Formats: sequence, structure tokens, C-alpha cells
Amino acid sequence: MKTLQLIDADRTVFAAVANAEVPPGTIVRDFAALLDYLGKDGIPVSPKTSEFAIARLPDLNGLLTHPAPIGLSRGRQVSYPHVDGLHLLLRFSRLGKVDRSLRTPQMVQDKAMVARWQLLNPTERYFSLLERWWNIADFEQERFGLASRMAEYRCTFLKRHRPGSRAKERDEKWQVAMLGALGMKQVALMQLFGLLDILSDPAVPGGGWKIKRMVATPWGLSASAIYCQAFGDSSTGMLERLFNPTGKNPTPDELEAEEEIEHHPFLLWASRALPFFPACRHYLGDPESVEPFRGSVTFKVSLGPSVWRRIVMPAESDFDDLARFILDAFQFDDEHLYQFRYQDEYATQRTFDDPRCSDVEDDYADEVTLGEAGLFPRQLVEFRYDFSDDWRFDVLVEKLEPSDIRRKAAVLNKKGTAPRQYQ
Repeated sequence: MKTLQLIDADRTVFAAVANAEVPPGTIVRDFAALLDYLGKDGIPVSPKTSEFAIARLPDLNGLLTHPAPIGLSRGRQVSYPHVDGLHLLLRFSRLGKVDRSLRTPQMVQDKAMVARWQLLNPTERYFSLLERWWNIADFEQERFGLASRMAEYRCTFLKRHRPGSRAKERDEKWQVAMLGALGMKQVALMQLFGLLDILSDPAVPGGGWKIKRMVATPWGLSASAIYCQAFGDSSTGMLERLFNPTGKNPTPDELEAEEEIEHHPFLLWASRALPFFPACRHYLGDPESVEPFRGSVTFKVSLGPSVWRRIVMPAESDFDDLARFILDAFQFDDEHLYQFRYQDEYATQRTFDDPRCSDVEDDYADEVTLGEAGLFPRQLVEFRYDFSDDWRFDVLVEKLEPSDIRRKAAVLNKKGTAPRQYQ
């Protein structure tokens, strides 16, 4: 198994970037401007998707060092790829979180994380955001597929747009397909991080963002290519090959190497790249763990608009306990599988699956208590039961009461007759 090595051309590129006065692209300046804007009053977000309010999108686009010429007055967040990319980084850096205590949810600063951010120098900020993108967001977005896919798409896309290349002009179908696979948010992030130079066409009313020319930077070509290699030399890359049914079986030497290598691809990449950047000594890191909430949690569980049960559960109960109690409250049996799904305060999808499931995305329901889940008032949790009949309960968190230390769950009140489980 080969060990990740930098060639002389890559070393030259990395050294040139390290010696520049500012980090590549405009991401550090643009993200700092977003944080300043967020720190004033917060930004209203959609209750369901936690995306920025449509009315704020032109203002947010105007914060950019080079605002994207959109040509839209009421575009959705996806219509503003650079803002969409900043929204992703805001969530996965944990510098912004959703406050649902107000009638209209707001994206606000996480004060503790912002305090850490302010201690970082520009180089540390750049690589902290890059790590959140490549190390965290990619894996979250690709949880249903191979995590290396986005890295491979970006690398291939940048190679096709290297200076002097005309391959992209000869294959417009490839260009359209690759843009569809990547998504415009990824293209915008490549520009913000200085991996890709983009010349935009002037805004046309109703036309959206139109790109005239794209050229990969030396930094983009070297950094992305080495990161793709890091997948092959890391335990993550090895595991993907081990579980790839169309791939070749690993050799004994590869199996032995897999046991020795414990690096995540980004950490392996950073071990080769960051020695060129002595100013980068610290990362942003993750939020400090908090003590589990203790007390009781009150839910309003609805099955349709006219049937609901208000229940209260000890915070020490796990989600499997909650599932059983909901089913009992609606006089359903518990013979089928279920899943809980909701967005946490960082607008990240969390799922808790029935312990009888053989393969899960996140955690088993009996592994997390209500007090450990970070629930908050006005939060909506979906409880899906019996994937064949597909019963969907809306579980609204109404109240967390720390003074109510109870031992048993209870139905506080109810409305409507529960439907028959089997028709």
C-alpha cells in the first residue's frame, strides 16, 4: 500500500500559498462578515429547513467580497449558491445555531464557539472552515453513499478546468452532468476557498447565477488531488474498499495496513499540508459537551389535525421508552419498526432507530435519553412507525420542566379517537 507523498510541484504550490499575505479566496473575509451580521439580531430561518429567510438573501449576498450576480428578487436559498455554502459552513462549524424559543426561529451565534473563533488567526480560520467542509459536511451529506464521492467529484471537476484545458468545451454533457452531481453550492464553495476562479456573466433579470468561465487554481488542483489520495491511504478509504461489493478483495498486506492506519482522510491530508503553514497551530474544535437535562419533557403527539395526546416523560427515559409510550397512548401494537427524526439546534438531521433494526444512520433509540438529545421547546420530532403502513406522528416538544422529577410517564390530556391501526 502506497504512503501519501507530495511531489515537488505540490510542495511549490503549498509554499507559495503559505507565503501569501492572506489565505486563498475570500472565505475568511466573507464568513467573518456573515458572523458580524448574525451577531446583531440573528437571521430568521425557515421552521422546517432552517434556511435563511428569503427576504434576507439579497442582503446576505451583498455581504460577499464579490457578490454573485443573481438577477432574482425572490430567489430561494439554493438560488444563491455562495450564501447556501456559507449557511452550510455556519451549521457545521457550530458557530451558528437555531433558536426556536421565538415564534419565528432565528439563526444566532453560538457565543462560546464564536469566542474561540475570535482567538484564531486568518490561516487558522481558513483551515478550520476547510476542515468543517471536507471532514464533516461531506460525510453528513454523503451518509447514504461513499463519503469520498464529493472529494472525487471536486477533484475531477477541477482537473477538467485546469488552465489551458479545452476538454470541458468539447463535452458540454459532461459539464452539465458534473454540475448536477456536485451541486452549485459546491462550485460556489470552491470559489470562496480559492480552489476555483470564476468569471460570472452580468446579471439578467430572472436568470439566476450564470458562469462565463471557470479555471482551477494551482492550490485547488494540488489540494484536491492530494485529498483524494488521502482517502486511499486512510482507514476510511480502506473500509470503503472493503465494503465495496464490486471491488477486489484486499490483500493480506492491505488488511494489515488498514489495522495500522487510524487517520481520517482530512487528518492525513493535513499532516502533509499543514507543515507548510506554521501559523496554523489551532483548530476551531467542537462545542463543549453539556450535562444532560434532568426533569421532565412534555410532548404534544398528533396523528392528523384532530387527534392528539399530551404526554409527559422523565428526561431519563430513552427514545425507545418514548416510542412504546406513544404507541400505547394511541392503542397501537409495537410489532413493527420505527424511527425518530428531527433537526438539532445546529440544523443537523438526527435519527434514532428501533433497536431491532440491523443497520442505522445515527443511533439506536435505546442509546440516547431525552435529556441527552438536546431537545428544546417548539422543536418538532417526526415519529414514523410501521414502514409499510407508514404511520407518521408529529411529536412537538412543548415544555422542559427541571423541577418536575418524576419516575413514570403519563398522559396529561387527549383529544379525538385514535384511528384503527389495521384497516
